[in-house]
Amino acid sequence: MSGSATYKQLLSNREFSALFAAHTVSILGDVLTKVALSVLVYDRTSSALMAALTYALGFLPQVLTAALASAVVDLVPARRLMLIGDLSRMACVLVMALPGMPIPVLLILVTASGALSPLFRAARQVLLPEIIGMSGYALARSMFSGTVQVGQTLGFGLGGLLLIIFTPRTALLIDAATFAFSIALVMLLVRPRPAGAAGHPDRTTGIVRATVRGNRSILRNPVLRRLLLLQWVPTALIVLPEGLAAPYAVQLGGGPEAVGLLLAFPAVGTVLGEAAVARLLGAEERNRWVPALILVATVPLLFFVFTPSLPMALALLLVSGVGTAFALPLDQLYVERVPDALRGRAMTLTGAGSITTQGIGLAAGGLLADWMPMPWVFTSAGIAAVAAAVLTGWQRPWRPATPHQASPMTSGAAGAGDRTAPYHSAPSAER
Repeated sequence: MSGSATYKQLLSNREFSALFAAHTVSILGDVLTKVALSVLVYDRTSSALMAALTYALGFLPQVLTAALASAVVDLVPARRLMLIGDLSRMACVLVMALPGMPIPVLLILVTASGALSPLFRAARQVLLPEIIGMSGYALARSMFSGTVQVGQTLGFGLGGLLLIIFTPRTALLIDAATFAFSIALVMLLVRPRPAGAAGHPDRTTGIVRATVRGNRSILRNPVLRRLLLLQWVPTALIVLPEGLAAPYAVQLGGGPEAVGLLLAFPAVGTVLGEAAVARLLGAEERNRWVPALILVATVPLLFFVFTPSLPMALALLLVSGVGTAFALPLDQLYVERVPDALRGRAMTLTGAGSITTQGIGLAAGGLLADWMPMPWVFTSAGIAAVAAAVLTGWQRPWRPATPHQASPMTSGAAGAGDRTAPYHSAPSAER
């Protein structure tokens, strides 16, 4: 796909349309399952802690998967891994739906399903550049990201409404059907491709060892490390108002509708910002806009020091959401500069790092909110986000790659005789 991609061009690609449809249905099914399981566990235990634990166990194993098993994405063909992942998660959901399933078994199944999720997502992301090329990657990523934002914003509300009509077990069966739909689309419309590390020495190395080795190779490279940190740290601070939406709504004198608005406006801003940046700007222009977009994402939080009303707070969060599109060009640069043999590990690492840093940020924000006014917490987060962006981006990793950077895995530790030196090939824009 040459030139600047359009929505029509992407959706006319049969393989991309299949991946996008499978992703959209899976997002809605996953949200419905999270709501259904929380309700099911709470109904049977009357424990808010157990309900919260059931929800959290869908996310926590993802970090361990990225740390210990993400090499699977590079060693197993992506299409096959997607099918295995969907089949396994469908089996987990079907067992969850069995009557009288013990709570400990439910928690084990939730953990297993959560552990598989990052591998499936990374396999899909690995396929995107191969299906559409890097010229369409930014627009495709914005479409997938927008689906996540809309799905999570509306999905929980729709999930609650569906549970008025259906029992939690019926909701689980609906999720199983979404996995079956995804499997059918991938089998029929996505063609097989070899694994990214096919023929690479990692094929004779243990999964854990290959994962640790690959992650270390990525994180020891200065440019890749800065691109990751510049996505992780400012974003973890920018999302604090969303994580603290419920107590902040109470401070503003609002009810559940205020919580919904505080969650929805940043998501809408993100969808609009990413769509505009991906569709209206070329690759070089997107890179040049990174500093400005970071300021658009962070500066609105500084105005919370003036204790804005709910309408003004929503406007600030909308603008901040638009600015979070700064991650779009950074992600594309990261994908372009990672060798093909490491791309699966790189994708999994990105997601796990995002979950981890946002979890830490939300925990820190919650602690601060216990002894300072909530608007001051948001202002402090804005100041910290600006400082983090300056510290991690002062060497401007979004600049076009120099000949030395074009082969990123030869720099840093690898050049000092590190065992990660085999990752030296420069990534191609299209395969």
